[in-house]
Amino acid sequence: DKKKIRAGNRNSLKTAVTASPLPGTTLKFIKIDLGDGRTLYDTPGLLVPGTITQLLTGEELKVVCPKKQVEPITFRVSSGKCIMIGGLARVEVFGDCKPFLLTFFVANDIKLHPTASDKVDNVLQNHAGTMLTPPLGDGEKRMEEIGEFVNHDIEIEGRGWKEAAADISLTGLGWVAVTGAGMANIRVSVPKGIGVAVRPPLMPFDVLDVGARYTGAKAVRKSTKSKWGNKRRRGVGRK
Repeated sequence: DKKKIRAGNRNSLKTAVTASPLPGTTLKFIKIDLGDGRTLYDTPGLLVPGTITQLLTGEELKVVCPKKQVEPITFRVSSGKCIMIGGLARVEVFGDCKPFLLTFFVANDIKLHPTASDKVDNVLQNHAGTMLTPPLGDGEKRMEEIGEFVNHDIEIEGRGWKEAAADISLTGLGWVAVTGAGMANIRVSVPKGIGVAVRPPLMPFDVLDVGARYTGAKAVRKSTKSKWGNKRRRGVGRK
């Protein structure tokens, strides 16, 4: 009888296939024999302009690129408050509007930090690279290298509290689903040149499954486990 060869064993006999968070590492078409007449081709990717990954180091890319299923985290954010996505971006509710729920779909290793909007500069100066990661290493130096931040002001009409009205996409970083009633005034701050876009929500009902409530001092989780049975991620709120 012919010995059965698993796809992984067959590949190991021909060429090693590796995975990397670094963009542009696939330089040519790679043929991967899956067995049973099936073939997979790994092709060179594209370096997309306007993505935050172009500003990051190799170690920071390992944090930003998800290594497992992302656990969305929801914050209730009122006007004058914001959520910092490490030191790479921040999402603020401003002006005359009611509180909204902001659900963050980013890699689990990125630290999310709620704070008052007028304290952002002070928090970045004192905690970038430590409490706020990424960046990694010398936070002050890395923030200078990342460069100037620009604001994008967005208005989103809420659809009520049972489903998200829209997603705000941050190119190369993830997205934020916006849920609530009335008109939301959202300000997104990202490094200059990084793409910000509004789209219909991809997962409009996940806001109800997992969450953290902003109390003005820290983020309080609803429970110690997610709906998948795993412990919720660290790095959310003040420690």
